[in-house]
Amino acid sequence: MPLTRPLVALLLASLSTFAAARDSPWYAGFSTGESRTGRELVRNRESTIVRATDLQTDFDPTGKAWKAFGGYRFNDMIAVEANYVDLGRHTTFTTMVALDGFNTASILVNRNITGYGADLVLCAPMGGYFSVFGRVGALRSRLVADAQLDGLIEFTNGNPADRARTTTVDETVLRYGAGADWWLRPNVGLRLEWERYSNVGKAFAIGGSGTTGEANTDAFFLGVMARF
Repeated sequence: MPLTRPLVALLLASLSTFAAARDSPWYAGFSTGESRTGRELVRNRESTIVRATDLQTDFDPTGKAWKAFGGYRFNDMIAVEANYVDLGRHTTFTTMVALDGFNTASILVNRNITGYGADLVLCAPMGGYFSVFGRVGALRSRLVADAQLDGLIEFTNGNPADRARTTTVDETVLRYGAGADWWLRPNVGLRLEWERYSNVGKAFAIGGSGTTGEANTDAFFLGVMARF
């Protein structure tokens, strides 16, 4: 009997802790995955190259992505989240032939997207510890584009001797997505989700400056989260 009472008290304390975590409106998590930029980036890049033929672009649209997030749940159906995201690097390498048919050139562009933002999250509990959700919000993005020239090609509005350029665009873009949460325990869960970041960057344009290319970027994440 003397041993039983402490064990019962410990069990009740543990259940109370789990219940408090389950009912807490606050949660946080970390996700990793992959991002993918749309092929419209290639069309945008090639449309601005003049006095050249035989344009060909090698495009690497995927990059490693990760996200840290925290949220507040008003009830089982509505929450707000703040987060920081890194969508990784996406690359275009465009080669071409000059109009004389002999001289060749290329332009390599690496784009990296990071940012922080906030979303409204609408949830639909599916029974037990499983729910699906949709999100919509805004991301304050920073896109850094590094461009490297080779051969008979020049930057617009630049010194012909320049062979490399870095351009940064800060903007607020629309973000939306969908996913599912599965709470393995009252205070620990898994999250699977997809997000789209709309029209990130400044479109390449003939005669334009400060451009990085513009395209949609999707991200797919798998993460863990905890209530506290």
